[in-house]
Amino acid sequence: MNKKYYLILIAILSSHLFVLIKTKFTAWPEMLLWPYLMIKGWLPYKDIAIAHNPLMLLELSFFYKIFGVGVNQLKIFTWIVILIFNLLIFIIVKKIWNKKIALFSVIFYSIWMFFYEGNGLWFDLYMGILSFSSFCFTLRKNWFLTGLFWAMAFLSKQTAFWFLIPISYTAITERDTFKSLKDKILKFTYGSIIVFIVFLIFIYFANIMPDYFNWAIKFGIFTLPKLQGQIQLPDFKNIIVSFFPFIIFLYMFYNILIRQRYKKSNIVNIFLWSFAGVLGTFPRFELFHFQPAVPYLAIATSIAISNLNFRTFSYRLFLIFYFSTSFYLVFSSLNRNYGKETRFYEREVLKVVEYIKNNTIYDEKIFVLNWWDNIYALTNTLPASRPWVPQLAWYQKLPGIEEKVINSIEKNRPKLILLYPYTDFGLSSFVPQNLYHYVQENYKLKDKVSNLEVLEPK
Repeated sequence: MNKKYYLILIAILSSHLFVLIKTKFTAWPEMLLWPYLMIKGWLPYKDIAIAHNPLMLLELSFFYKIFGVGVNQLKIFTWIVILIFNLLIFIIVKKIWNKKIALFSVIFYSIWMFFYEGNGLWFDLYMGILSFSSFCFTLRKNWFLTGLFWAMAFLSKQTAFWFLIPISYTAITERDTFKSLKDKILKFTYGSIIVFIVFLIFIYFANIMPDYFNWAIKFGIFTLPKLQGQIQLPDFKNIIVSFFPFIIFLYMFYNILIRQRYKKSNIVNIFLWSFAGVLGTFPRFELFHFQPAVPYLAIATSIAISNLNFRTFSYRLFLIFYFSTSFYLVFSSLNRNYGKETRFYEREVLKVVEYIKNNTIYDEKIFVLNWWDNIYALTNTLPASRPWVPQLAWYQKLPGIEEKVINSIEKNRPKLILLYPYTDFGLSSFVPQNLYHYVQENYKLKDKVSNLEVLEPK
């Protein structure tokens, strides 16, 4: 490859990393707590209630095992994942299209992933890399590797299921014989089965198979999406803002129908992959859930900008409207997040961490009620309740959960319980009545730190 392209790519990656470092990072509490407990010997699903698949958590635990658990380590891991994603997009797009579109794709991926709150590690981001690899092998007609990477994506997050839509479309629409289609399906199935068999063997010998099916399959797929509080649909304004970047596909489809300027199969394929990625945003709608769709949006935008047509007024008007509005949305997001504190690691969190460290010893058991669960990992303490279950309504209302937590606390008798007062609305408004009553009956106020009540045994 021309040296010039290497220099441009390095400049893009460096700029992207600079923006990531300088803008607000979201350190989701689960991304510290769950791997931290796993390093301490707690088994996922058996000792930790997790509604997601475990592949990313296993890799993150391994990373923490080597470099230690902390917010800085989480940032480094996340930014490595993002930069790898950038490089993967460049390599794949260069092979399938050309270097120009590949560079534009990296630029637009950097822009759109930031707009869709990608500066923070969550399952969608990690799953996006694996599903994108599956996309690559689909276009290259390697159905075995397509199935293998799709299965790995599914073991990262269950919403990878939706990528079976574009995979099936590609397999079916090719002009092949029935025998050839059957061969594709078998190769895809073999690739998937190999991954699933290895995984099932792993969870069997880890003695967590029943717990995995209970939390990740039964609860995570069939129960959780329907529970009250988990369903969070966008209002009209959020719909407009969230889906605006995707109207680039209207421009491209118009060109296919009227001008016949793009290869129809490629554009439809990219659209279906982005559509499958978007489906993962429901029922709990948040911008960061768009991450699996972002690389395909970036490719579509890159194809459009590398084939600009300024010959007609309608084209000029649309492109000016699209890119000026996109610039406004991205700049507004950048302005809101530039120089801001790490989310879930603000000054009030640091005060709580310092207080706990000064009043506990290593591996001591405490209990955090109605606040961020990253406190355990940040203070080298352990939850007094085992199994650990998130203090969210859709978990705590399950039969027997409160009783298990109360029994653990009663057995371990932590000398510190931190309680954030319950609010009138939002996630912090849910009161687990039996648990709260037990704490009030057996603990008294000792101190206050950052709006939290520090309780000690009566």
